[in-house]
This record gives sequence, C-alpha cells and structure tokens, in this order.
Amino acid sequence: MSITRRSFLEGSSLAVLAAMTGARSFAGSTGIGPLGRPIGLQLYTVREAAGRDLLGTLQQLQTIGYREVETAGFYGKSGKELRKILADHGMTAPSAHSSMSELQKGMQKIVDAAAEVGAKYLVCAFPSQPPNKPAYADIAREITLDDWKWNAEQLNKLGELARQAGLQAGYHNHNMEFRSYDGVVAFDELLQQTDPKLITIELDLAWVVTAGLDPVKYLKQYPERISLLHVKDVWKGAKTTVTEINKQTIEVGRGQIDWQRVFAACDPKHLKHYFVEQENFTGSTIEAVRSSFEYLSTLES
Repeated sequence: MSITRRSFLEGSSLAVLAAMTGARSFAGSTGIGPLGRPIGLQLYTVREAAGRDLLGTLQQLQTIGYREVETAGFYGKSGKELRKILADHGMTAPSAHSSMSELQKGMQKIVDAAAEVGAKYLVCAFPSQPPNKPAYADIAREITLDDWKWNAEQLNKLGELARQAGLQAGYHNHNMEFRSYDGVVAFDELLQQTDPKLITIELDLAWVVTAGLDPVKYLKQYPERISLLHVKDVWKGAKTTVTEINKQTIEVGRGQIDWQRVFAACDPKHLKHYFVEQENFTGSTIEAVRSSFEYLSTLES
C-alpha cells in the first residue's frame, strides 16, 4: 500500500484528532439513523488510516458513534481475529465485500472468512471478465452484455455457497451497470439472471446518480431485491456517465442527493443495513465520516 504525503500527515495527526474530538461523540446520538437502522460505515472509506493504525481508527469511529461496519479486506487478520477486534470496539460487521476477481481465486475461502467475521451478507463489490478473456484495459467501456451474464452465473454460484454457510450473497453496483446494450440495461439483466433467493442488491446511490439516474426509481422498482445501501453523496454538478468510473463523492448531506426523499422510498421490511461511503476528500477522512454520521443522525426516525 503506497503512502502519500497527505495520508502520512493524516496518520500522524490521529492522536491529535482523538484528543481534540475524542470526547465528543455527536451529542445525544444513539447511532440510529433513518428507518431506525444503525448508521454503518464501509471501511474502504478509511482504508489508509485503518491500514496504518486499525485499532486507533476503530477507536475514533467508535467515539463518533459508528456501531456497524462493512469490511473491504481484513487488514491481515483472520475473520475471527477481526471479529474480536471489532467487538472490542463495540462494533459488528454485518456485511463483507469482495470483488469478483478475488472470488474467482477462492470463493469458498472468502465465504468462510465472511462467516467467521460474523457477517450476514457477502457482497460482490465489482465485476470481472470471464476466464481466458484478455484483462480489460477499461472495464466500463469494454464489458459486454455477455460478460454481465457470465458475472450473473458466478453470482449464483456464490449465492449457493453463501447459503450453505448461512450467509446471503449480494451484488454492489457502480455506474456501468446502467449502460444499455441495444435497449437491455445491464443492471436489469443482472437482476433477471440471478436467483432472487440467492442474490440481493446493495444499491450504491451515488453511482446511480453518477449514471444520470434517480435512485428512487430503483428503490421503488425493486424493493424486494434491495437489502443494503451505500449511502454516498455526489458533488453538485458532477459529470454523468456510464462508460467511465469517475469518483465524484462528498460528505453525506453536502451533495446533490435528497436524502429525505431517498429514505422515504425505502422499504423497511427489506432494507436491513446501510453504510456510509466516500471516495474523495478535501481533508481528514475521519472528520468526513463524522460529518456524514452527524448529518444522518439529524434524519433519525
């Protein structure tokens, strides 16, 4: 993992941040946000800080008020070890992420690790190309409808292995899933080609918006297929595209998404967890996730 000057400075300031803000979790917050669900965090958001100092980073997240996280790797720990570390910080990991390329290298091993960490969901975070096909130079531009169908087949295999381990498998979208192939939208095809009993959807709201679409449409169209959300905001005036992975994120509540409208469209019978995620930062990642947490706490219902 490369360490940039910004990430080094951020890491060296962890203790200072803890001293300055550690005593103030959001006043009166229970850690419960809209729909009566805990406000979770996708740990990919703080990956650099956690990679340098996992315990210190978790301590800061605990102080903010986060009680649920979604994993994106185990920081060199076993599933059981990470589960204990999280428990020591008052946290659980109800969901775990892994890419399709990682799953192809050892699907059963990843399923077992997700079960060990205590996850209930194992989510494929990113698609891949079929075997014996040259690696994509630019996946968003090169992935074909047949490639999406192959990914759907692999998801069904994952779903069956996950079911046997007591887990629910899922798929997390980016923007390229909303590309149309002669009128066939890849996202719709994925849902059609995957068994709804085996594969649920983690809808990343920011990527839907980046595709130029309204996430409320999908929340209402597929309420029984969507169990998880990535609560991620998008810059005002962000570029819309389905053929370019263009990250344009900001703290929740500071972008263009109408969060009251989004949560009003969710079906609480099926929506089980949601996780804050952010990919672009102008300052400390810890302060960014604090800002998102505090905003969501004001929407507590």
